[in-house]
Parts: sequence; C-alpha cells; structure tokens
Amino acid sequence: MKDASMVLQRVLRRITPTENDRKKTEKVLAGIRRATKEVTENAGLIYTLAGSYLRDTWLKDKKEFDIFILFPETVQRAELEKKGLSLAKEIVERLEGTYEIAYAEHPYVRAKIGGYDVDFVPCYDIKNPEKIKSAVDRTPHHNKYILQNLTPELSSEVRLLKIFLKAAGIYGSDLRVEGFSGYLSELLIIRYRSFLNLLKDASTWEAGKVFIDLRKHHKTVPDLKKIYLGQPLVVIDPVDSKRNVAAALSPANFEKFKEAAREFLKDPDEKYFRVKRMQVSTKALSSMMEKRGTECLGIFFKRPDVVDDVIYPQLRRTSRRLKGVLEDADFKVLGHDVWCDAKRCLIFMELEVWKLPKIKKLAGPPTFSKKHSDEFTKKYRGKGRIWVEGANLVAEIKREYTDAGALLRDMLKHDIKTLRANGISSHPAESIASGFSIAKGPGVVREAAKNENLASFLGDYFKSRIL
Repeated sequence: MKDASMVLQRVLRRITPTENDRKKTEKVLAGIRRATKEVTENAGLIYTLAGSYLRDTWLKDKKEFDIFILFPETVQRAELEKKGLSLAKEIVERLEGTYEIAYAEHPYVRAKIGGYDVDFVPCYDIKNPEKIKSAVDRTPHHNKYILQNLTPELSSEVRLLKIFLKAAGIYGSDLRVEGFSGYLSELLIIRYRSFLNLLKDASTWEAGKVFIDLRKHHKTVPDLKKIYLGQPLVVIDPVDSKRNVAAALSPANFEKFKEAAREFLKDPDEKYFRVKRMQVSTKALSSMMEKRGTECLGIFFKRPDVVDDVIYPQLRRTSRRLKGVLEDADFKVLGHDVWCDAKRCLIFMELEVWKLPKIKKLAGPPTFSKKHSDEFTKKYRGKGRIWVEGANLVAEIKREYTDAGALLRDMLKHDIKTLRANGISSHPAESIASGFSIAKGPGVVREAAKNENLASFLGDYFKSRIL
C-alpha cells in the first residue's frame, strides 16, 4: 500500500502556488487594490479583500478575487445596489477590464481584469454578524475569524481538502453543486487540524448526527437536532450562531464525501486529487441506454436569464412535479435529473414504464355495500366492463394517456399562467411557454454529441455516483 503522507506531499507540490505564482498574482492584485482604494475613498467608503487568496488557501490554478465594498448600515438597500454597481464599474473601467452584471441576493459586478476573475460585491458594514441585512454581510467577519484561527501550517491541509472535494465533484456551495464551500473546508480543517484526521472521522459519519460548533454557541446537541432537522452535516458558523455553514450540502454529496474518504484511506492514491471531466462518447451513451432497457426522455428549453442559484432549485422542483404527474398516470420513473449551460436547460427522465395499455382496471367497493356499489356502478357503467372479482366490484376504463411523452407534451404546451398553475416553477414556465422540445433516448444522445458538458452530465448520471 502507498504511504498516505508521501501521496499528500506530492499532491501539495502540484497544487501549491509557487513563489512566481504569488508574485504574478500580487502584481495584478496591487493594481486592483490601488484603483479600488481610490474609488471607494472618493465616495467616503472602505473596501475589503475576501476569499482564499487573503487566507492563503488558494490553489495554484485559481485566478480570482472577491472585493467587498462596505456601506454604512444606514444606507437604503436600493442606494447600496445602485451606488455599489456604479463604483464597481468605475474601478473596472480604470483597470481596462470587462464586466457583466450578475445577480445573487442582490446585483454585483463580475469582472475580468488582467486574466483574473474579480467579483465586486456591495455589502453592509455590519458590526454584529448575527444581525445582517444580506447574506454577503457576514463575509468580512468570516475573513477575520479564519485569519485568527487558521495557521500557515493548516493552509496546506485546506488545499488538500479543496482539491480532494473538487476531484469528487462536490466542491462548491452553490445550488447547482450542493457541496462544500471554501469557508466550510477551512472550518473543518480548523476543527480536525489535518486533512487525514478529517477523513478518518468523516469515514464514520452518520447523516444527521454530525454537529460541529467551534465556538460552543449551542449548549446541547439535542438543541441542534431540532433546529437543523434533515441536514446531514451541521457546522455552526463561528460568527453567526443561527447559521449552518453546511446547509447547502445535499445528502447525496454527504455520502459521496464519506465514500471518497473511505476509499482514499483504504488505498491512498493521487487519483483522488485529480479533477477530471468525464469523457464519454455518444456510442458509449447509446450503449448504456440500450443495456438498461429503459426509456429516456429529455425536455429541452431555453435557459432563463438568471443565475445558477435561482434556476437550479426551480429546475429540480419542476422535475419533481413532472415525475409526480407521470406516476399519477401509472408511468414509473426510475430516475430524473436536471442540467443547464449558458443557453439551454434539460429536464432528464428515465422511465421503467413509458407505454401502457389503452384500458385501465379500477378496484371498487365490496358488493356487500349496496350504497357504494350502486355509486360505483353508476359512475362507470357504459365506460367499459364491470365485474365482480372476489367480493369486490371491478371496472375497466379507457386511459387518457398511453404514452409518457404525449402526456408531458400536453401538460407543457400551455401559457405561463397555466404552467405555473400546474406546478411548473416560474422561470422554467416562462421559457417552456415560449418553446420546448422533447427528445427520446437517441435524440438526447444526438444533442450530447454537440455538447461535451451535456455528454459528461449524462455519463455521470449513468455511472455509479456514490458507492
């Protein structure tokens, strides 16, 4: 067996920024700091740098910064947004960069400067992080806590954890990934003091029974169980006792992390730290579908102009709604998932049953109950056969839908108002109302042939994703 410490040393040499990397990054950052300081001071404001560069937990290939422009608590939200965007644009223009307006809880500027991605985020300069006005207001307090508690020796341990999570596909707390954030990674290392210690403990975790409270905000674990019911991992934010830093982590990704920890401890290898996009050919996808003997349906439509954290939860709700509609009509859904890129969205369904007979059998009341038997007979007489099976009446009626694809088409071919009334989330409803297409398995594969990301998504769906 390979020695774990030797493997980790080799990984660190590969992912840790070199002195040359640091000099290049600092040169770009110095210019950004200078311009930001001038613009914010002219406006009577201050700014702070945030993120992994400041905390020295950044990875060698990471070229991004977060700049937070701090406003007094007395400023109105509308003014913060308007002025924050204006100042950020001025900074980017001074640095001859490019930018776009992005939206999270409120709008911010996403810029490209000197080959680096820089987010300029307006926020409130909150003195008490438990009384924030928006989620980003906590970030300066997170910086302070990490800088006080993360030693230089622990920075390397954080880097190992981050690349391990990236390789497993579970790094990022956005609602597309539903994984581990950078801040959560840092807190876990502060708690366990090393990457290996964390893996050893994580390999034994049980969902809903892991509670980490670094500042002992809560007196008893039972209190936490009541508050965070249904969340597999609870890590109390040191700067906000009411917040679970791991709230975005899905049960599936919690289990993926546990399994990855077990696998590495059993057989330490550098492969667990290599980020690889799944390469899958259309021939392989076709083969996977054919071997399973199921029917795959893909509902494609234009991506709404909203960020991932908005569209992904709505896609998942819509997917669950469509699953329910299919199963109410006796079509059995084996699995479903969602995907989108900058242009299109996909709701993917895999069905065990997708074709049904033209008739359907209904079980009725016992013949001994005259009232209910009379009502049942009256309701279904003339619609098909009615007979007695054992002690109960049975009726036979015509199905409305015998094909799953036809049911989905009829449900989705409506205006926005009707789609929303039928349980389709707002942004998908808007796009679907303007046009959609439904492709069966071979059609989905043809679409994947034009898009590597879609092919990778489908390959990941069909492979064993946890165990």
